[in-house]
Amino acid sequence: MKINLAKWGNSAAIRIPKIILEELNIDSNNFENISFKIDIEGEKLILIKKQEKTKFELLAEQSKGEKLNPKLDIDWGNPVGKEVW
Repeated sequence: MKINLAKWGNSAAIRIPKIILEELNIDSNNFENISFKIDIEGEKLILIKKQEKTKFELLAEQSKGEKLNPKLDIDWGNPVGKEVW
């Protein structure tokens, strides 16, 4: 497969064909958390897929097992009036 280098602002760009994205398990409609590490070996340009964690995944790692919804633990006191608890 041959791909051409193109101008993109002050940089250069290479378009990655959909078939290659599919082989890398990359959703061609969502590139939000996907980045690449780039290396050079002689005349070779090497891209290594690095999928970053979502904000939820980062927060879940920091949670240390506490409850997901701390609002459920609020003590509202004893019922006043005719509330049914």
